[in-house]
Amino acid sequence: MKVKTKIIIGTGIAFAGILFLMRNKIASAVWDLVSENRIKKLHPAIQNKVRTFINRAEKEGIQLRVTDGLRTFQEQDDLYAQGRTKPGKIVTNAKAGQSYHNYGLAVDVVPMVNGRPNYKDDYQKMARIGKSLGFTWGGDFKNLSDKPHFHMTFGNSIAELQNKVLKKQVQNGYVIV
Repeated sequence: MKVKTKIIIGTGIAFAGILFLMRNKIASAVWDLVSENRIKKLHPAIQNKVRTFINRAEKEGIQLRVTDGLRTFQEQDDLYAQGRTKPGKIVTNAKAGQSYHNYGLAVDVVPMVNGRPNYKDDYQKMARIGKSLGFTWGGDFKNLSDKPHFHMTFGNSIAELQNKVLKKQVQNGYVIV
């Protein structure tokens, strides 16, 4: 029996086909190409943990998208300025070099519902999954709750990561954790 595949450009059908092919080539790839591309830029020590997190959430009926991963210092300063010297709501208390995102050790995620982000979703289930894998959840932050945020420290404080950068304890562009 010959199977014909129809690719309709600009629809979810073509996108789903690409993801199916990717999953067959990359065993641990996540459902979402956008997320997978962001995961590939993270610190190698965290990449598979993030994939496992997203794949476990999917098994529980939650399609997570990585909205933010590795951030440059400039991107971090731009976010810090939001709600302070730039329009918008304050979303972070971390300046450049003070976020685990700056070292590729953090992700922000959002549940996707019918192809759209749903920031109003209950993050408790996602927090349970993330914490079970060793992530610190931003929803537990005392000063500024950040429910979409998950990071791993590998025993390193921000000050220790900054010090490693100064001492050039870096391999392939990432701080050695």
